[in-house]
Amino acid sequence: MPTESGDMKLLGNFRSLIDHVSAEPDYNPSNPGLTKSALESLYTAAQAAVAEVATKIAPHKVAINERQTGFEDLPRRVGNSFRMVKASGADKKIRDDLETSRRKLSSKRKSKAVKDDPNTPKDEAAATHSASQMSYDNQVGNLQSYVALLSNIASYQPNENELKVSSLQALTLDLKARNDAVIATFVPLGQARGKRDQLLYAADGSVVNTALGVKAYVSAAFGTNSQLNKQVKGIKFDRKRRV
Repeated sequence: MPTESGDMKLLGNFRSLIDHVSAEPDYNPSNPGLTKSALESLYTAAQAAVAEVATKIAPHKVAINERQTGFEDLPRRVGNSFRMVKASGADKKIRDDLETSRRKLSSKRKSKAVKDDPNTPKDEAAATHSASQMSYDNQVGNLQSYVALLSNIASYQPNENELKVSSLQALTLDLKARNDAVIATFVPLGQARGKRDQLLYAADGSVVNTALGVKAYVSAAFGTNSQLNKQVKGIKFDRKRRV
């Protein structure tokens, strides 16, 4: 399964390419983007872009884990609350209204996670994130509706603290905050990934395109049978399919 380590493999190959051409005193391309100094600058910028993604991933993962932990107990809490409504003597019409929201909060279906392939310009995780985000947004909305209905049932006065309306209102606010934290940390991560993808793979002056340009120059300037060309031609910088 692809991981962020694919970026490091690409940068390792680029470093090797730079070292080979830097050792050749006659390496002197007219294209300013292929000069030794330009290659070093691009390598430094690419390293920084990859490091920024790693930095932004950490808080996003923490937020996701904290959200998951918070929502795991939601079906149980709501289920116990609904049964307490029955025990309180609330009439069937009110229970039927609550049942609609309760059913939406009792589903345990989970979407299969898809990880981003750092070797491609596309963010494969985005679709999964969007579906998951919608699911959690809906859960918060359904819980708000459920608690609003519950607060209007005069006979619902449980002694159990976690089932009280005030406790469920506090739970709603807590889950909304956890969900908002995932959104807040996803935005800078998405921006960092976009910058990385452009710099390493997609832009005209990306690492991949620049490396391929270097290899073309070496082949043209030194010949296909030259020692330098033999050293660099096997270093892989594949163009990735755009989706």
